[in-house]
Amino acid sequence: MTLDRLPALVLADRVRAVAADRADLLPFRGVPMLPMPPHVVEAVRTAAGQVFPRRSRGSGALRRAISSRLEAVHGLAVDPERELLITHGAQHGMSVVLRALLSPGDEVLVPAPSYFFDGMIRLAGARPVYIRADEGRGWECGPQAVEAAVTPATRAVLICNPNNPTGHVPSRELLGGLLDVAARHGLTVLSDECYERYVWDGPGYVPQMLLRDRHPDLVTVTSLSKNYAFTSWRVGYVHAPAHLMGPIHRAFEWDAINVGDVAMAAAHAVITGPQDWIEREFATLRARRDVLRGGLERAGLPSVRPDAGVFVFVDCARLGLRGRALERLLLDHGVTAIAGDAFAGPDTHVRMVYGGSVAALEEAGRRLGALTCGVSRAPRKDLS
Repeated sequence: MTLDRLPALVLADRVRAVAADRADLLPFRGVPMLPMPPHVVEAVRTAAGQVFPRRSRGSGALRRAISSRLEAVHGLAVDPERELLITHGAQHGMSVVLRALLSPGDEVLVPAPSYFFDGMIRLAGARPVYIRADEGRGWECGPQAVEAAVTPATRAVLICNPNNPTGHVPSRELLGGLLDVAARHGLTVLSDECYERYVWDGPGYVPQMLLRDRHPDLVTVTSLSKNYAFTSWRVGYVHAPAHLMGPIHRAFEWDAINVGDVAMAAAHAVITGPQDWIEREFATLRARRDVLRGGLERAGLPSVRPDAGVFVFVDCARLGLRGRALERLLLDHGVTAIAGDAFAGPDTHVRMVYGGSVAALEEAGRRLGALTCGVSRAPRKDLS
């Protein structure tokens, strides 16, 4: 099977290629880029001198820490031995889940715009079926729209909660309605829940596992990258009931056998240790979102207010370009963005992240305002 590279990687390569010669490129980032605090560094130093027994489901201490956190924060009772599997990040976890639970010819319903699941679904031999969410309703994709897309080949629904790139957070009622549809049609619901700690407004994050009494065939995949600035370590986990975890675990063992013990020791420390070092970063993100959206509004580029995440999905139709041409236009003005078709959404929109400095976000608004007024370049300044 031949697959195109992920659009995000294509954009990243293009940005890196021009960054060396472009002092005007605005320094945005999608997740906190922070050094690990001393207690994590010390855990890594200690673990590096030890020998660990191989456990393919992952460190028992880490799984117990995850279980304890899920119960303390969300009231979820989780069996760490039978319901959790440590993976090399969420993307790896979702890929393993799809290959474990799907067969060639199966269809997966994906409310869109959504994260780049396309390649993972196709590598499992299945076919993604995208259901356009309603921009007028805050990018909501209701249960009726999902049910209308079900065919005899449908085997699963894949959601992103909170959603990347729109920042939509489904209410408990909306999520329950979706699970009811899945229960009626015997579908497994797969949920990527990586942005749990990035919810600023709206109904609040509801883990789908809180509603498992409505449907037992649920699989949640997440990572530590976003919630703990843990991108470099590549640690995530799958949460699933035992009857689904069996085939998922077997598929994982063909992929990786187990995750590295030093990385898992770091993950245990980052989950169980003090959180003030990263909570300070989270405390600034809502205000940064509003700075970017204010600049976009003044530039005449509308967007639905994202209730979560670190991105705004911007309607750039007035710029008159689509897809790659729209990305290039923005990049020519020092603004990095990914067009909506990369997320199976409208190619007149782009995802912009607001994980930069306030000065950079304000400058982005000025440049976009100049662009919409037909000015080719706005004054540049050092915003690093």
